[in-house]
Amino acid sequence: MKHSIFFKITILFLFAMGSFFAFSFYFLKFQAERYANDNEKQKYEKISLVFNHIISQQNSLETIQDYLKEMGFIQINDMRLKKMILESNSIPYAPNGIFLRSIEINQDIFILLTNNYEVFLYKDSMRGFYGNYYLIILIGSIILILLFVLVMRSLLPMVYLRRQIRKFAKGDLQVECRIPQKDEIGELANEFDKAIKRIDALNKSRTLFLRSIMHELKTPITKGRIAAEMVEDAIQKRRLTSVFYRLNYLIDEFAKIEQLSSKSYKVQKSEFLIQDLINYVQKMLLIDKLEQNPIINKTPNDLIKADFELFAMSVKNLVDNAIKYSSNGKVFVESDGRNLIISNKGEPLKMHFEEYFKPYFKDSIKPNSQGFGLGMYIIKNTLDAQNFNIAYTHKDGINYFTIEQCIIESSCQLPLLS
Repeated sequence: MKHSIFFKITILFLFAMGSFFAFSFYFLKFQAERYANDNEKQKYEKISLVFNHIISQQNSLETIQDYLKEMGFIQINDMRLKKMILESNSIPYAPNGIFLRSIEINQDIFILLTNNYEVFLYKDSMRGFYGNYYLIILIGSIILILLFVLVMRSLLPMVYLRRQIRKFAKGDLQVECRIPQKDEIGELANEFDKAIKRIDALNKSRTLFLRSIMHELKTPITKGRIAAEMVEDAIQKRRLTSVFYRLNYLIDEFAKIEQLSSKSYKVQKSEFLIQDLINYVQKMLLIDKLEQNPIINKTPNDLIKADFELFAMSVKNLVDNAIKYSSNGKVFVESDGRNLIISNKGEPLKMHFEEYFKPYFKDSIKPNSQGFGLGMYIIKNTLDAQNFNIAYTHKDGINYFTIEQCIIESSCQLPLLS
């Protein structure tokens, strides 16, 4: 909350309002003390005495008027008011021709200045300003509150935009971020909406392209499997059938990868034995039963809980890499009661393990390999989808790849056959 921009603006507004009212309070207090009603008339009488003393020393109307202006008095040119003052007050004769006195009319106090020819009326400008200061405070408060409301209304769309961005981050591309607002926030929201629409269009185009390729490949694979069934040689027939089975599985694997990348795949975990997993992986890798099996399963009866097809995809790529880079062509599969460990003899990885998760990564040992460098990328994404972590260590010439927290039961006993 304390990092919210709304919180900071509210604090700034409260500080501005507090400062404004504090200044207003002390100003009014100062003016109230200066213009207290009990002393105000006495003050004007003193001013009159001072000016009459000046008049007695210096008989100059212009000098007196300049002094009044310097003290903050303004001239009043209301002829009706002047007439009323002259009718209700007797103006004594001044030997030197100039007379000055204070007069109170309707609770207002004026300075009356006359000579033998003219009458001048003056009023304290600060006193009138003080009388209207309450109105100024009210108007200032309203302006501050209106500015605060306008700023907050301009920022409120950020809450809506944040919700839409969160939906987008979770894979929902059908979000609407356009805001009918002309300021910078509106422009940001509209540009983000355009970017989402562009990403959605590219995603749909990519999906259509991949699905079209997979659909077109299904037909020749199906025909190939039918043709393989017509081969008379049993060994060749089995090998050809397994090849087309493998091609069909690869298409299904591509479909799952596409669903994972588009966040549309629903993980369904189940329980299965390591042995069942390895049997499935052998079929995917086209390991012939007549050949020597490179996979050595040390704990076949341990139980795994995961999405079988996604987990098999991860293990298949791990085993395939382990066989390729093994110094003796062997790969070992075992569990420690909690984790599934796939190991092989060979040189340690030359780079940091995280680097191998990047798509299209090429190992410096085999830079000219025919692979696309997607094996570890697929492993990482399929395991992340199931909330599993993979770790790597190298010890005593052996590489260990550990899928953590996937074993739920060690040495599961198989039911006895009757």
